[in-house]
Amino acid sequence: MRVPTPSRFLLLGLFLFLLLLVLTASAFFTYSQVRATIEEELGERLLAVASATAAGITPETLGAVGRAPDGVAAAALRELLARVVFDTGVGDLYLFDRDRRHLLDAAGRFDAGFENPNVELHYAAATAALAGVPAASELYRVGDVYLKTAFAPVFAADGSVRAVVAAEGGASFFAGLWRVRRQMLASGALGIVAVLALTLFFSRLLRAQAVAERTLRETSALAAAGELAAVLAHEIRNPLAIISSRAERVRAKLEQDRPREEILEWFTVIPREIDRLDQTLTQYLAYARPAELQGEADLVATLQAVLGLLANDFTRKGIAVATELPSAPLAPAAVAPAALHQVLVNLLLNARDAMPDGGRLTCAVQASGGAQLRLAIADTGVGMTAEQRRRAFEPFYTTKAHGSGLGLAVVRSMLDLYGARLEVESEPGKGTRFRIHLPVAARGTRRTEGA
Repeated sequence: MRVPTPSRFLLLGLFLFLLLLVLTASAFFTYSQVRATIEEELGERLLAVASATAAGITPETLGAVGRAPDGVAAAALRELLARVVFDTGVGDLYLFDRDRRHLLDAAGRFDAGFENPNVELHYAAATAALAGVPAASELYRVGDVYLKTAFAPVFAADGSVRAVVAAEGGASFFAGLWRVRRQMLASGALGIVAVLALTLFFSRLLRAQAVAERTLRETSALAAAGELAAVLAHEIRNPLAIISSRAERVRAKLEQDRPREEILEWFTVIPREIDRLDQTLTQYLAYARPAELQGEADLVATLQAVLGLLANDFTRKGIAVATELPSAPLAPAAVAPAALHQVLVNLLLNARDAMPDGGRLTCAVQASGGAQLRLAIADTGVGMTAEQRRRAFEPFYTTKAHGSGLGLAVVRSMLDLYGARLEVESEPGKGTRFRIHLPVAARGTRRTEGA
């Protein structure tokens, strides 16, 4: 999995930072909308109380209050205001005249005849009411209490404004909203700090990880070199075993004083396998230069050569070999002859080892659609389980007591190099079948020498 670089993580941190800002802004917008709605509803409620109270005050009552602030009419009006305060739950109700002088209030907080300080505090709303338009003040704060005042005019018979009723009230939940706002500010600030801190921390962590990955890649390169050496040693071992076997047979024939022609026939395999060793070494050294691995091979000829090379080994193991070959010449395979030889040797030796008590080996070659050649190698050996089949091509995985686990891994890597495809079918006790699909060379049907 690709690990994000520090620059990518910085971009991720910036995205989270912007996302946090958007969420915080959204929360503040919601808070502002809720606050504005509550404030509007409070203003409308106070305006309704002030307007209803103003409608119940007659000009005659106002005249009597103006002439005798401590008289019976004033007391009755003060009682009316107090009852309205009790019934509606507003904080206070008071009246002032056109000259902004205080007339009376339900709580008795101000003296009659003097200018009411609240009128100056809410000058705009009070002036609008004196002009005949009900209005409410802005929300204001007194200590820990949030208040709002609504003003409604008291009209004379001729439609002029005689006085103004003011209804003052508050809502305790505004204090709760203020605490919510402070908490939102604190949470947003902490979130921003946390995002910045995490971005810095993971940026440093990923820089350290990048250094570790670079070191790991260097180590992996050394490990790959070691693995390549192990694979190469495995590939060299097969020709060396053939050379050793042939050398022993040649020596035996010399000791038996066999005819020169028979001895030479057995000896010719030795230089051929030495040449194959040289080709194998050249091939592995040329992995970085794929052009040197190009070539064309005759599949039938190469298969017959490898079967002839291993014939005595199969006979000694009690393995019967059957071939199914096409009668007409086939187009050459787009595979280097040495590589195809190497693939077939590994597959046939693998089949041999799968039949320790003997069995039957079948090799079938046929053209497949004109663009491919197909080779099937089937044995009647011990077979593989599903797990063994899944891991068969892993380097160093083997079920043999003295196996290296590299044969099939080399086969797969070689075929992948040429765009060939390998399939395997196997069941325990029912043998194994390998199918190789080789691309046909583009140069026609010219036959090429096998390895």
